[in-house]
Amino acid sequence: MLQKIANSLVHGNFRTKLFLWSVIALGTAALILLAAALALGMPALGAGAAGFGFVGLVTSQSVSLKDLEKPRKKKTSKPKVKEPADGSKGQSSDSSKEQENGSKERNDRLKKEQETGRQKSNRYKKEQEKTKFLHSVDAKTMKKNMKKHKVNQIHVKVMVDSYPEKQIEQSPAVVWRTDTMLHFMIMSAQVEEFEVPLMDIKGILLVKNVPADPQKDYAFYKYNSFIGKMFRPFLPAYREKNNQGNLEFTKNTFRIDPGIYLTNTSVANLQSVLLPDVAFLVDDKVTSSTYFNEYFKEVYRNSILCKNGIINLEGYKEKVEITLDALLTAPISGEEFVQTLRELKKYHLITQQYVTEYTQKYRTINMDKTN
Repeated sequence: MLQKIANSLVHGNFRTKLFLWSVIALGTAALILLAAALALGMPALGAGAAGFGFVGLVTSQSVSLKDLEKPRKKKTSKPKVKEPADGSKGQSSDSSKEQENGSKERNDRLKKEQETGRQKSNRYKKEQEKTKFLHSVDAKTMKKNMKKHKVNQIHVKVMVDSYPEKQIEQSPAVVWRTDTMLHFMIMSAQVEEFEVPLMDIKGILLVKNVPADPQKDYAFYKYNSFIGKMFRPFLPAYREKNNQGNLEFTKNTFRIDPGIYLTNTSVANLQSVLLPDVAFLVDDKVTSSTYFNEYFKEVYRNSILCKNGIINLEGYKEKVEITLDALLTAPISGEEFVQTLRELKKYHLITQQYVTEYTQKYRTINMDKTN
């Protein structure tokens, strides 16, 4: 007990030390006063000694050391989990990783859906603004805008299917040419003018089978507004096909630099204001094939122009005859000449009449050379 009191005096907390030293002080004071009372024969000092002794006794009995000691938290060791011998810890880790990956995929999918929703909302808002603006355009407004943008007297109308860089879709435009520039006055949510250097336009590239929805696409131009009537002839032609029981629609568009896509019905007008040497480009299995020669490919390209309404049937026949006339004097063998005509007929690019006519011409030319 005495050792415990001694340890508490030195190492105890503040409350413990205060309690013990108070008891000691009261006891000491009582003893001193008692000794003085006996030595001096003063009963008053004896009464004071008795008082200090009584207070010290009461204090010492009111609280125990256990009550004053701060309870210590017992350290609890974490129970060790024994790893299963069958490697289920690895499975648990893999499961945790799968859950994390699944959570990440869900978050990514949610973000993507939210972004798609915002894009659709912005597109719808922009489409509403465009519809409102186009409804407001009449003959007077059109004339005023053309004057403001200094449109040449020689100009054409086209339909811009899309211009991704400027976020323009299905918008009418007036196009004209100056010395070095091709100008587009595009009417979307407002009137905007874009310039393209003529030297940058090296060709008109066919973009085949673009997904389409005839019910939703170009809906505004189906109504009898001023702009609707004016640009309705330049709406795209659609093709339909049955894909495993589902009816799908596509359209062809034509691209010029810097990434402006026009409807097929606009290309003839566009060609009329471009430089004469701008080529019509097709990048597909036929044009990239080494099996077909350039004469076959030229007729094939012109057939696409005809199918897309860029040239009419008479124009197509003229171009076919120009190509076949060149084939007559081409530096190729007789076997390749016959093979070219045969392939053109096989793919319905020319009629049997052309095959017979040009075969006879080829024989006549070669007989004259022999003689």
